[in-house]
Amino acid sequence: MGKEIKQPKIETPKMKSPIEYFFRLGEWATGGDPLKIQDFTYYMLWILFLAFFTMFVSNMYLFFTTWGINYIIWGGIGFAICSLQYFNLKNFYMMRKARKEMKNLPKTHEEDTKVENVEEMLKEFKK
Repeated sequence: MGKEIKQPKIETPKMKSPIEYFFRLGEWATGGDPLKIQDFTYYMLWILFLAFFTMFVSNMYLFFTTWGINYIIWGGIGFAICSLQYFNLKNFYMMRKARKEMKNLPKTHEEDTKVENVEEMLKEFKK
């Protein structure tokens, strides 16, 4: 009976996973700008620090009012995570402060010089 007719393959579009949508939220919030990502992370660290500090304070208050052993355990967990977040916040604060100070520095001649080839680069070292 002859030749068979080949049907073209139709590729169905792949569904993107929910995890990909989750990570795209970060790109949506920051636009992919590294400075905005750093600021976004700094503010998220503040939220985490305040949440665990509140957890620590409320559990310690409940421990001293009810003398329940569970409250001292959860207070200790809150304190541990709160202290870790404190040091992360301190580092991010110092990075942001350094970044702002770098913007205020005057440009030098070396930053304006563009090097096109190896010879020009070697001349810059001789200066």
